[in-house]
Amino acid sequence: MLYNSDFYLPNGLLGNVEGYEYRAAQQQMADAIYQILDSGHLGIIEAGTGTGKSLAYLYPAICFAKTKQEKVVISTNTLNLQDQLLNKDLPGLRKLGIDFNAVVVRGWVNYPCWARAQDFLFTVTNSIEEKLVTDLIAGLERQEVTTISDCPDFSEELWEEVQAESDLCTRGKCEFYEHCPIFINRRLAEKADLLIVNHHLLLADVSIRQKLGWDTTAVLPSYKHLIIDEAHHIQDVATEYFAVKVSPVRLSRLLGLFYRRRKDRGLLNRIRQQVSKSLSEAEAADIFQLIDWHILPQIRVVDDVGAKFFDELAKYLQERNGADPESLRIPFRQGIETESVLTAYDLLHSNLRKWEIQLEKLLEMTESLSEKEGFESLFYLEAYYQRVVDFRVDLEFTMDVNQPGYVYWLKAMERQRGASLQGAPIDVGPLLKENLLFQLSSVIFTSATLSVNQDFTYFRKNVGIDFEEAWDLVTLIFESPFDYQKQVFMAVPKDLPLPDSSNYPEELANKLVDILALTKGRAFVLFTSYKMLKEVAKYLRTVGLEQTYNFLVQGEQSRYILIERFKVEPNPVLLGTDSFWEGVDVAGEALSSVIITKLPFTVPTDPIVMARSELILELGGNPFRDYFLPKAVLKFRQGCGRLIRTKTDRGLLVICDRRIMDRNYGETFIQSLASCSIENDYLDKLKQEVNLWL
Repeated sequence: MLYNSDFYLPNGLLGNVEGYEYRAAQQQMADAIYQILDSGHLGIIEAGTGTGKSLAYLYPAICFAKTKQEKVVISTNTLNLQDQLLNKDLPGLRKLGIDFNAVVVRGWVNYPCWARAQDFLFTVTNSIEEKLVTDLIAGLERQEVTTISDCPDFSEELWEEVQAESDLCTRGKCEFYEHCPIFINRRLAEKADLLIVNHHLLLADVSIRQKLGWDTTAVLPSYKHLIIDEAHHIQDVATEYFAVKVSPVRLSRLLGLFYRRRKDRGLLNRIRQQVSKSLSEAEAADIFQLIDWHILPQIRVVDDVGAKFFDELAKYLQERNGADPESLRIPFRQGIETESVLTAYDLLHSNLRKWEIQLEKLLEMTESLSEKEGFESLFYLEAYYQRVVDFRVDLEFTMDVNQPGYVYWLKAMERQRGASLQGAPIDVGPLLKENLLFQLSSVIFTSATLSVNQDFTYFRKNVGIDFEEAWDLVTLIFESPFDYQKQVFMAVPKDLPLPDSSNYPEELANKLVDILALTKGRAFVLFTSYKMLKEVAKYLRTVGLEQTYNFLVQGEQSRYILIERFKVEPNPVLLGTDSFWEGVDVAGEALSSVIITKLPFTVPTDPIVMARSELILELGGNPFRDYFLPKAVLKFRQGCGRLIRTKTDRGLLVICDRRIMDRNYGETFIQSLASCSIENDYLDKLKQEVNLWL
């Protein structure tokens, strides 16, 4: 199927779609996408809101894949965008007569494992859970169940009992292999033209190929062409993915795989049941003795010394909490030298090793049984044993604190005792360059926000497209087709204290009373800190504004419910932090105002932020100019972008941080936005001007 640029013209195929509006930028972007795929280049393409970005890459990607018989992988960050591609854009293209195969590939834990579900039924004692799992198996038999979304009544704990996991899968040896939802999906993926994935799955695939070779069939089939949408997230997702974390929760889940006291569940219980059914009392005696007299007591010991270790970490964190009581950076190659922590670590480490040795012995004793029918749980034993080893290795890694290029820190647990140990790469750019960019024929990064003042330097460094290599790089910016001069009134009140002032939350709340009245609510109030959000929400309710507006506060309900309520309830006001700055699409008068409470600078005491700042200094750069400012500008652009979603939208954008007008760097924020009306005055005067404009 040859690519035809006329597809986007009013008299082209898209012109047959009701409500279609021709956008020259969309056609130009599509032409560029096809050229980059065909020539084997890299592309960084910023496409402003309203460009029609997804259709601008889907059609050329399909044409390229069909013509060249080469897969194209499309990676997104949010489920919202993935749903849009699956439920709107791709079906729309099919209705136009375009023939292609597109498959969504999700991570293993999104799928049920037929074998684990069958195995679970042998030990279940809860009638409700038994019915849910029985219904799940019946749904698998009828091919009506494929992913977790088909099992809404499953608790998180129950789903963990039946979810698929790659290290627990026997693959072709499994009796359910031919009808397994995962492998049905993977077989479809092998034949697909387009693969739709998320960033986490993309990086999981990269990680496996890094170890086994790029041409290996890993999580995804082999591919050479990649389009990364919502690409401004890729650095953070890669940092999170390549990080190492040892926590009380991880240890608790690891122990629970083997034994759970309250429900008499776990692998050891299943092994006991299978051994007692299939072996004589004499044959089973040594296995039972090892489990009952050694492994189970050792699990209790590991549980106790683990809790002690993580408690000691929490005490250490509290004693040295400094500017940020939630986290504490651990000095490189120095580590934690407090005797109580080291003693607790030695106890945990030695007992983990003792547990490993006992599990190795159990593996040896049951080796001859593992291939026999009725001993399926013994396959899990080897996988679970490896998880114990992995936990111990990660514990050593985070306590040794000696891997160059990594930063290490302690973090307080939010809802549990103890603290977690974490380590992450300071700069993921080289990892992405070596293990992704150098391995593919073409990679295209796209988003509505990738540049700072029309410059991609910050983004390029984040993803490994440095200035030392001779890259075949295409960079393009397509402005939004919206008329922001007519559609947006941007107001910056002069009469608010600086955001770091002690009285700022109360003064902000006072001003919000008047600001919200201008648009009768219908506003997003975006915060950079959950603490300030709660303070302001409490004050607004105290003065009785709940009688006038429907207050929707992050943390009180799920994000999805809050957004759906905002779209339908009268006079809504939504107070949100990070997750509401982007990925939320509310068109029309339902959202008439976006209020930015503070310029979104990253907290400088965050361990990764500190380490990146130091690295920039070492390389002769300026951390504020090269890191803090561009990062804040991109997030600021995302937040402001919530306001105007269609050509007919009009709205008020209020920036409650006067540094945008008073400081030199404020101009960078303003210039990064599309040109619009900007007024900086006292609030009483601004109210008059806004009312005239509205």
